[in-house]
Amino acid sequence: MTANDLLSQLETLSAELPSLAPDVNSAAFVAWRGKTFSVLTQALGAQHHLVTEFNSLPWWTMRMRTSVFGQLERDDEFSRSRDRAIGVLEAARYVLTELAAPPDPHAAAQYDTELWEHVGSHVLAEEWGKLASQTAIFTEDRLRKWAGRPDTEVGETLMTAILGDNGEFRLGRTPGEKQGWHRFGMGLSMAQRNVDAHRIQERADHRRYAIGVLGASSLLLTQMRYEHGNRFRDQSPVVESSDADVAAAQAQINQSKPGGS
Repeated sequence: MTANDLLSQLETLSAELPSLAPDVNSAAFVAWRGKTFSVLTQALGAQHHLVTEFNSLPWWTMRMRTSVFGQLERDDEFSRSRDRAIGVLEAARYVLTELAAPPDPHAAAQYDTELWEHVGSHVLAEEWGKLASQTAIFTEDRLRKWAGRPDTEVGETLMTAILGDNGEFRLGRTPGEKQGWHRFGMGLSMAQRNVDAHRIQERADHRRYAIGVLGASSLLLTQMRYEHGNRFRDQSPVVESSDADVAAAQAQINQSKPGGS
């Protein structure tokens, strides 16, 4: 869900609040409160002070639930919480619109050029799930082609064939550096590529996570170009794939793994 989608959800929820009956046990209120908390959490993160403030709104305190107080007092308590909730939602919209960092016009210069050309549109569109998955797929594809490895080699096997003890494209000078780059490539493949190329992640910090995937992958590609760019075996342009092509390729990768179906 993009920032614009979250803003739209917050505006809708804010508009619904004044028409809710002052009954915290009603299905309409329970649904509204649950949806609002979920949207706020996804937009700002679970630890944000506005999320905490929303979650602590009293609505009807236990004191006000007793029969000693009449409906008027309960309505007043609900109204005060409703006014605070409207303020929280307004503040959340401000954070998303005014305080969010705009796309960096110089971002292309910060990453591997070819990688950015392939996934930069996902950054600008705030498609963080697609950014992570396409970065992972692109990085593995580039390394495989550069090293002239067969399509059947994926993940750990591919990284070991390229960067391992007997790899033709080892990185670094000292044994420790070479081992570090090998483990770095394996880590990208096993801890990140296996996740983002095979399942959809829903997380409040998806932007930060996806940008991290982009940076780590760009680092590996940049180092490969620096040390071995003059001896790559295949530098053909990336062929844009349809969603069906990507799904078919991922199914083939799954079948090549032990226990794959």
